Amino acid sequence: MRYTPTDIKSNPGFELLDVLSYDSVLDFARIYTRKNTRSMIFFYICLICTFLILVGSLVYGMIIHDRAFLSILKQYFYGLIISFSIIIPIHEIVHGIVYILFGAKKILFGAELKQFAFYAVAEDFVTGRTGFYILAISPFIVISLLNLAGFIFVSGVASYTYISMLFFHTTMCIGDFALMSYYDIHKNKEIYTFDDVKSRISYFYYRKK
Repeated sequence: MRYTPTDIKSNPGFELLDVLSYDSVLDFARIYTRKNTRSMIFFYICLICTFLILVGSLVYGMIIHDRAFLSILKQYFYGLIISFSIIIPIHEIVHGIVYILFGAKKILFGAELKQFAFYAVAEDFVTGRTGFYILAISPFIVISLLNLAGFIFVSGVASYTYISMLFFHTTMCIGDFALMSYYDIHKNKEIYTFDDVKSRISYFYYRKK
């Protein structure tokens, strides 16, 4: 059954669990990035692995391929710039595409520049636990695979740009993993979430047992 926000708000079988203002996204993320949840453990493992790939590729390129340190470092810098410019909208577009695949009709994109937080939301669209996990992790998976493919198949020193983007995009995904961490904390609850875009608020309800 596909619920609407009205269905949930008017149903005594659901209870409000949390309200998240768009202005408080950074504070919310800080809380749940510090939790010892499976989502955050997985995130930090991925972050460490991508950092090791970043450093390992640099050392390997210098020793095996006799590439100049500054030449590789320049490609890493390009990856940093691309990650915090072009990759950000691509990341949010992937969120939007997944929303559409789930049946959402109206997708909105926005940013909280003071918090350097960007988002894609579906107006009046309710998401359950499984759907939320898929929505949250999809950009990480899609963009990581594309960057790995770029590193493997692009020849020459330019391939190091993709390794840089792999690492920096992973760091940018911490907000998505923080939201999954929130669900992990409440793993015994059947949670549903939706956005009131005009009020700039996300609601989290759970079904009473």
